[in-house]
Amino acid sequence: MLLPVLILCATTVLASPIHRATQLSPVTRNGTSLLVDGKVWKAVGPNVYWLGLDENVTPPADEPYYAPTKASYPTKERITEVMATVQALGGTMIRGHTLGISVGNPLSVWPEPGKVNEQAFNSIDWAVYQAGVYGIRLLIPLVDNYDYYHGGKYNFLRWGGFDLNQQRDEKNPLVQQFYTNATIVATFKDYIKTIITHRNQYTNLTFAEDPTIFAYETGNELLGPIWGDMNSPADWVQDIAKYVKSLAPQKLMVDGTYGINKTHLSIEEIDIFSDHMYPVDTAKLQDDIKIVEAAGRPFFAGEYDWVGGDTANLQSMFKIIEESPAAVGDTFWSQFGHNAPDCTVYVDHSDGLALQYGNPKNTANQNSRIQLIRKHFIAMSQGKEIAPDEALPAVPCPAPTSPSARRA
Repeated sequence: MLLPVLILCATTVLASPIHRATQLSPVTRNGTSLLVDGKVWKAVGPNVYWLGLDENVTPPADEPYYAPTKASYPTKERITEVMATVQALGGTMIRGHTLGISVGNPLSVWPEPGKVNEQAFNSIDWAVYQAGVYGIRLLIPLVDNYDYYHGGKYNFLRWGGFDLNQQRDEKNPLVQQFYTNATIVATFKDYIKTIITHRNQYTNLTFAEDPTIFAYETGNELLGPIWGDMNSPADWVQDIAKYVKSLAPQKLMVDGTYGINKTHLSIEEIDIFSDHMYPVDTAKLQDDIKIVEAAGRPFFAGEYDWVGGDTANLQSMFKIIEESPAAVGDTFWSQFGHNAPDCTVYVDHSDGLALQYGNPKNTANQNSRIQLIRKHFIAMSQGKEIAPDEALPAVPCPAPTSPSARRA
């Protein structure tokens, strides 16, 4: 049976004037805990990789579009709806790839080395601003292991003179030049500086200053030339983490290696260690938490399959995270919504893992999993127990840009 979720219409909300939000308090770390204003804070929410640059919607003919990679900028309405949905789910944060990874095509922040495309910051600025308005914090990766539409390490390799692409060369030892070549590392640092020192047009804060962004991640699923090798060298991880903290001392740093590389555990500049769960593996999760906790750091499950596998297994994963003081949270893969301002159509993605809150075409299993996620998020973020079948709250479409309430 499909569970009803109200989707309300509010066709004029984006015409209202912008009001600057009260600034969020920074997130700090004390041992294995994250704190806000001295109280334990949990990081739960979705991955929303497309907030800065999308690949799933063909825009109107007069809007920017790069056909070879299907890249386009998401609308403000789509971005704001995400924030309202995360709030409805009881989430506290978003992991947003293209808020920090944007290189190599004409719509990127860096189409070419050192060339800044200011237009690319429009959607990024709006996402950071609206997250702050809704009380949602952001974790932002800085580079991708893969050769996706939004760019990643292969762009820096090609700019550095290495003619490599993922499809042909992912097992080529030369991919390690991304971590070891001094010129490439310097170019990557220049890019990081472009991102972190950018001043948001809506908040007048640089990304270094804005506590809405609570953490940067060295990258997404970083590896070497062998799948599962976790070979992002420790000296590179430390160098990048130090550099980010030199620009943004209040930001936390997440090790973006795909898995827990034990040689990284002694890196003082890394605040959080992370792993991804495809499929959900509770034994591996418990091992990860144990290893990271012994090093005096928190563990974060950066991605997981929310809809596949056995429901009881997902419930067990949530229970482990809820009961472990060293597990600070998790983000499912991944969230989509309406093609707003068109509130009649949902945006989909090809991997079968798109969570579409309120879609009347959702299966009973999808809706029950969404309810389970909300139950988990509220347990983590509010310390409350709700019924697993509690009705999902309404999310208006378009969502208001200045909601009446938000989390601190």
